[in-house]
Amino acid sequence: MKKVALVLSCFLLTGCYPQKTGPYNLRNDSVQYNQALQTSIDSQLLLNIVRLRYRDTPTFLQVGIISASYENSCGIGADFKLDSLNKASSAVSITPKVSVDRKEKPTTTYQPVRGEGFVKEFLSPISLQALVLLNSSGWDIDRIMRCCIQRLNGVRNAPTASGPTPDYKPSYENFLELSDHFAELERNDAIDIVMHKDPKKGKLEVYLVIEKDLANPHDLQRIWELLDLEPGLDRIKLVAAHGKKHKPDEINVDMRSPISLLYFLSHGVRIPEIDRMLGKVTTTTDEQGDYFDWNEVLDGVIKIHSGPVPCGIAPSAMVYYRGTFFYIEDSDLDSKSTFSLLSQLLALQVTCPDLPVTTLTIPLTD
Repeated sequence: MKKVALVLSCFLLTGCYPQKTGPYNLRNDSVQYNQALQTSIDSQLLLNIVRLRYRDTPTFLQVGIISASYENSCGIGADFKLDSLNKASSAVSITPKVSVDRKEKPTTTYQPVRGEGFVKEFLSPISLQALVLLNSSGWDIDRIMRCCIQRLNGVRNAPTASGPTPDYKPSYENFLELSDHFAELERNDAIDIVMHKDPKKGKLEVYLVIEKDLANPHDLQRIWELLDLEPGLDRIKLVAAHGKKHKPDEINVDMRSPISLLYFLSHGVRIPEIDRMLGKVTTTTDEQGDYFDWNEVLDGVIKIHSGPVPCGIAPSAMVYYRGTFFYIEDSDLDSKSTFSLLSQLLALQVTCPDLPVTTLTIPLTD
């Protein structure tokens, strides 16, 4: 009886009794899958930015369905052995056995993001309505301007950086000054980007609204001068670039496309010196033929480091490519903000195609 009691005790201690494991799995595994998915998305986005700096082809992989099944099993048994002590007597030995097994079978589906619709959206300029949504959701106007716009009434924000790295210094100084003035207006709550529906044409129009009473006069004066606007304007219409001279009461906005934005941000990648020496990337020079540091354009926007991660530095996103680690430091809040803005903008601007009925399902195993 003592041996039977021991077997039952082991049976109970193993948890081999009716219980609901679903809530436990959901509570613990959903968070881990969520974190793994976000890490995967960030790494893929960072990888494509680095690829473009090397003039390699970007590729996006859409994660479709993630599923996981669980199988719990347990068993109890015993081995009986009859030992003959002599001809007159024998002894029986009992060895209890308890087994518990838990199997997890996660699977996921992947699909390369391709197709005519995706490519067109990827190459099309970001919409003015997207600027309104981003700004109204809390993104700073200067970060939106520096990332998404390449010209305002002819004031250039390094438009040559919207493609493969140029070998000559871009034009950007006046645009940086302009974005600083806009940032100062926003700090004083003196500027806003709004949409208005034209009652006659019935279409949405985008305006820049300025509260002159709250604005610094110097900031306003420089904005009117740099953008060649009629002095005193406080409601300025934003129109998509059309190749014609702008009116004195409007701003002609030349937006980047999603792919040109990725190219622009790729110039924030600090390339290993050996790759530069071997000519794997384009080296940009200024008017005197000296090396041009792209940090002058992208300072405060994004900075992507390369090489081994120093001790004590935690990366927020990291990828291994061409034999080198590329990463964004966790303490670099400007770069992390731009990275988050990019993710939201791509989700807003680019529609991923639906997964087809026939997809490749890959089991995830350790």
